[in-house]
Amino acid sequence: MPIVIRLYLLVSLLAASAIGQQRPLFDPDDFVDPRYLDGRRAFASRLVVGAAANLADDYRPLEKNAPFFHLANSFYWSKFQIDFKHTQIGGETPPVQLCNCVPPLYFPTASSSDSTPTPPPPGNKETLQFGFYRQTPGAPGEPSNMLRYRLTWSWQPIHTVVTYLNTDQVAQRLSGHEQSFGLDADTHLRIGERDLWGSFVYARTVRSGTPDNRSQNELAYTHRFPAVPVKSVLLRATLTLGGVSGRGATGLNVVNPYFEAFWHHYSSQANLHLVWSPQATRSGTGGWEHHNQVALFVDRKLWAKLFR
Repeated sequence: MPIVIRLYLLVSLLAASAIGQQRPLFDPDDFVDPRYLDGRRAFASRLVVGAAANLADDYRPLEKNAPFFHLANSFYWSKFQIDFKHTQIGGETPPVQLCNCVPPLYFPTASSSDSTPTPPPPGNKETLQFGFYRQTPGAPGEPSNMLRYRLTWSWQPIHTVVTYLNTDQVAQRLSGHEQSFGLDADTHLRIGERDLWGSFVYARTVRSGTPDNRSQNELAYTHRFPAVPVKSVLLRATLTLGGVSGRGATGLNVVNPYFEAFWHHYSSQANLHLVWSPQATRSGTGGWEHHNQVALFVDRKLWAKLFR
């Protein structure tokens, strides 16, 4: 099979094969084994369009429905991968008001330090990722395994216009942002005749320059179950267990299964995804809370190119 067709099939059919960090659930995350490139460099661009109900952002529920647009560009060479991704989540930014009092109070009021933080408002987010692939020995008589280790940095500007309470008079114009730094590492463990695949994730997220500045650290493990084909549909599932700081509950406070039905349409070369991701999080004030995310989206390769 020509290598350009191999790349095309990999980019089209292996989307979301290496789910690691929780954000965002509609990121196709193109994992390409360097051995399939035969030492060549490659570039692939992918577009994702869809909508989600009850979307969450880093284990912080938006509690609303939202359309989204996601553009992912990936460059591969040798054992390295660089991704630049632009994400846009639609929706209205809730108004923020300020009382003319001492000390001033913002409305809606910020969540307490021992409760689940509110997510950033809808808007644009830019993400840069750097990955490194490492080959590890396989079982006797079987091919070696390829694991990926990846650094992620994301940035979202947050511009807030604050008006005085019950008026349209502007009190403040705030230019803040939220940024996140993360590291995820693929894992492989063989127990008897079974292979266990997963990822360990650490990420730190900080929001500043807003009426509700918050920060959190997350440490989690995601287990990837084997995919199950049902006729032309591929069923995939993961389970994430972890702890997130900054919400008044230490230890295990995140349990997040992820179920996906994936269908590839060969004529259009588009992929249809239906995702259900029930999420249970625990905070100091709310205890265990359950939140169901449902997303329907289509992704398609825009362009793929091999370089000698």
